[in-house]
Amino acid sequence: MNKSSILLAVALVCGAAFSCTKPEALNLQPAYQYTDAYYEALRAYKKSDHSICYLWFADYGVPTSPAYRFAGIPDSVDVVSLWGGIPKEGTLDRKEMYEMREKKGTKIVGVKIIRLAHTTYLPGWARDIEIPTYMNGYEDNVGYLQTYETVYAERIAAGDNETVAAAAAESAAHLAGTKALIADMHANPSRVLVSGTEGEADAVYEYPEWCVLAAESIMDEVREHDLDGYDLDFEPEGDALDGERMKTFLQYLSQYMGPASPNPEMILAVDGSQPPTGTEHLCTYWIAQSYGQTLSDSRFNRPGWKNSQLIFTENIGDYWDDGGNMIQQASFQPSTGGRKGGFGAFHGQRDYNTTDSGADKDTPYGHLRRAIQLQNPAVKN
Repeated sequence: MNKSSILLAVALVCGAAFSCTKPEALNLQPAYQYTDAYYEALRAYKKSDHSICYLWFADYGVPTSPAYRFAGIPDSVDVVSLWGGIPKEGTLDRKEMYEMREKKGTKIVGVKIIRLAHTTYLPGWARDIEIPTYMNGYEDNVGYLQTYETVYAERIAAGDNETVAAAAAESAAHLAGTKALIADMHANPSRVLVSGTEGEADAVYEYPEWCVLAAESIMDEVREHDLDGYDLDFEPEGDALDGERMKTFLQYLSQYMGPASPNPEMILAVDGSQPPTGTEHLCTYWIAQSYGQTLSDSRFNRPGWKNSQLIFTENIGDYWDDGGNMIQQASFQPSTGGRKGGFGAFHGQRDYNTTDSGADKDTPYGHLRRAIQLQNPAVKN
């Protein structure tokens, strides 16, 4: 290689090095900026009489992905149920959650599986329903731990391995608590009329300890985090909070939330099992877990319920690849009795990335957006 070739090579290397280190502006597409008029119209739409879109949202806490961000939720979602728990103070999730409500008019509600003696714990929940200590499990003054330890020892002695013995002991302890709780509830009236006449608006009731503690733990959460209401996941499966006791529970909460309260804009929703007869006027919505099901007129015109109180939901946690029956549930309206309450999606965030040919793969929340349009044509997302 001659001298000129060497100088040329050095120059090329230096040029390459300079080009690698010199900062250059990237030609990125900026986020679309909506006008104040757009948000004003959006908030007005949320307040209008229409079938709503209800979203159970979870898995948040991943700021690098819009799929797990409150800011990424489609604008026309009406209610977001915080299945992933209340975002912590100082987090981006919490900031975006309140911004979503302020700008877009989206309501945010807390949610828990409501059980007393038989409690289900889920990761990320701030706390479970508060209950008297005796509800944690005893029968004939045998404490929860003693019941657990007794059954565990018996199963080990019978030859079970530790895993099987532990499962049997936990089940027995919960059962003991449930029996003790039900016995206590039978011994003490669920609701005592203090003054007035049964059914009158000015009647005053005295509620039992279990009801006050359980309901106030929910109201504490609503007040502390400035929520727009609560979603009671009602799946008793043998728990004491059922039948007349569930009716009492709803009556207590209806003093603060729901259509019978002084704050009718506050949501009092029950999802899962049908609420007891006689509580229809207390509830904003009954949300059916209609996972994998299609809708027909047979699901509507239920005694005591307005069609506008009924919401039907698909499990996008399972049907994330094709949206399941969410599109059909959204587009269907009953032929009599007025519009339905709406449609919804459990673990709806998993619809962010769609894979089937029926959805627009380039549009986040492809199925959900299409469902919103079908239920309420010409809605902007």
